[in-house]
Amino acid sequence: MNQLALVNHNGNMDNDMSHPMAPPAGGYDPKVTPMSIATISSGFEKGDFLVREEKGQRVYFDFFEEAFNYIAYKGYIRMSKEDEMEWMDTMNNVHASVKGGMKYNTGKLLMVLYRPIPEAQS
Repeated sequence: MNQLALVNHNGNMDNDMSHPMAPPAGGYDPKVTPMSIATISSGFEKGDFLVREEKGQRVYFDFFEEAFNYIAYKGYIRMSKEDEMEWMDTMNNVHASVKGGMKYNTGKLLMVLYRPIPEAQS
């Protein structure tokens, strides 16, 4: 499985995914694992790239690398190509279903990322 990896400040690849919000080594099952998604889109006046994340938070960036680093630092990782395409198709269909078009600029969706939501501890 190809995933984007974080690079330590010393240049070594961090393939153990030891970030506290990273998924377990065995992956995740999207049918039973609650998850939060985030997206990176382009084509906005405030900044060339927009990160949308949980609770509707929107952050604009001038460079893609800044947007990606911001969301990766929060523990989000890129979905598999199949899952990402399914989310992109769903979002495009939702936007197309709005009669008269979307009220706001939705931009061009570039990337969909996810982060498993830790289960509530009893």
